[in-house]
Amino acid sequence: MSFLKSTKKQLRHHIGPPLQALGYATGFMQLTARFRRINGAIILMYHSVADDAHSKWVDPRNHVPAVVFRKQMEFLARERRVVALTDLIAMLHRGRTPETGTVVITFDDGYLDNFTIAASILDYYGLTATLFLPTVYIDREEAQWVDQAYTAFKFRTKHVLTWGQSMKTLFDLDDAKQYVDGYQAVCQALLSASAIQRRILLDDLHKQLQPASHPPRLTMNWDEVRTLLGNHHCFEIGGHTLEHADLTSISHSEAKNELIACSQRIKDELGVQPCHFSFCYGRTSEPLRQLVSQAGFEAAFGACGNDPVVTHATDLFDLPRLEAPASMRCFDLLTSPANTGIWRKLGRGTATCCPPQRQERSQWVG
Repeated sequence: MSFLKSTKKQLRHHIGPPLQALGYATGFMQLTARFRRINGAIILMYHSVADDAHSKWVDPRNHVPAVVFRKQMEFLARERRVVALTDLIAMLHRGRTPETGTVVITFDDGYLDNFTIAASILDYYGLTATLFLPTVYIDREEAQWVDQAYTAFKFRTKHVLTWGQSMKTLFDLDDAKQYVDGYQAVCQALLSASAIQRRILLDDLHKQLQPASHPPRLTMNWDEVRTLLGNHHCFEIGGHTLEHADLTSISHSEAKNELIACSQRIKDELGVQPCHFSFCYGRTSEPLRQLVSQAGFEAAFGACGNDPVVTHATDLFDLPRLEAPASMRCFDLLTSPANTGIWRKLGRGTATCCPPQRQERSQWVG
């Protein structure tokens, strides 16, 4: 049985993406979508769009190169119908399914390059986007913990790491496999840690690896967010917790505080009440979705899932997003609502044509 499962997986790995691409190129995918009356919106998720000078400090799984981002926006302006998240939610509230080709653009985490690079590109093409802010990171102008860990590994001067809570594991970071395993272990620990624990773990990581370089400021401050909103009319603001917290790993009262305090901080600093929320790492639950609604948000984003097409039937507090790829390869296919169901499953076998969603590539990005 395991042999058959392995064989089936290998077959899908090799022939799935080419079949998907062929279905799209021949128009058969679009034809089946029209026959099945498939419509809906695709919501794209970005993080950093840094240029070459700053991208070396950002975990690659959190990054779309600036030159690629510009090409993607040019394509969306020409081939798709980009709408504001507020307009999409209003449409869904009225029970309407967005027309084919509708796309919404979102950014998580408040990277400085969203202000210095993305805003002018969005303005140039007349596009709008929503920016989800983890407010304490904006307060401290602090790089995302995943980027702090990434640069500690990348610029390390020490090559042995001892890591773990109850059972310590020794990693030789000069060994390729142990490097990957060590990085995964560090990121998993940081993801589930409290804010205080995360700081202790990061301090320990830097003490052990003694990196030769540290990242420049990668995160916006509140003055820059205000300037962004004042000088550019392409961004709406949403909430992304206080401490970029996994709300599924903390108590109900702590999660409630993360939601309410995040919303209040944005209102205090920007004078706007955020209506939309993004769950960190896509981690959510039914009780948490109810809590988000009670906190005054009108919609929220969960995990990507197998089908990112948003219709009138989609749960407003568990909206799916598609992680934007770091290249133009098959970008038109990825952003087509016709690429759903079995077609999208075919493309998840390998990165031959379309890379798998980033939730598969990294469970700590978001």
